Amino acid sequence: MTAPDDGSPFSNQFEDGYVVSPDPGSSPSFQQYVGSAMAGALDALLSLDSTGEEADDLDEMVYKLLCVAVDFDHTEAEDLIEDLLFGSSLAYDDDRFVQGNAHFELGLAYLMGADGLPADLDKGRAHLEKSHACQWPWHVQQGEMLLDESRAILSGPQLAVFDEVYRPR
Repeated sequence: MTAPDDGSPFSNQFEDGYVVSPDPGSSPSFQQYVGSAMAGALDALLSLDSTGEEADDLDEMVYKLLCVAVDFDHTEAEDLIEDLLFGSSLAYDDDRFVQGNAHFELGLAYLMGADGLPADLDKGRAHLEKSHACQWPWHVQQGEMLLDESRAILSGPQLAVFDEVYRPR
């Protein structure tokens, strides 16, 4: 996500303590379901339903939640991710734009311990590496600015991990 829905700078999200959801009050919000993902309650995640324009955003959120479930050793989520990648709007993510964004946001959330996720530098690094492999954020018009804004809100060890993956120019 390059800017929250209200058009304010991307870094404002971080200052407010959330990375993945547009804001904690969104419905449904990532924060509401992250505990289910960590506990492996995958039925709760798969019951999320939406139609119309919101469906694409919901597919991305479910993808993120299933990735969290995998992070907490719920391997059955891996098959569900494959199903989601082939049977949802993500099937059209040929340039891996959505996947790259999802992993970038999860990486930052883990680094910072935001959005109900525990601070975990290793998980943060793993997601940033997946994002980088998707060529994220070079698909975004102001990708370098996004990286700079991300660096600005990270502290010592968080920044070191971030810079291992996204080397400053």
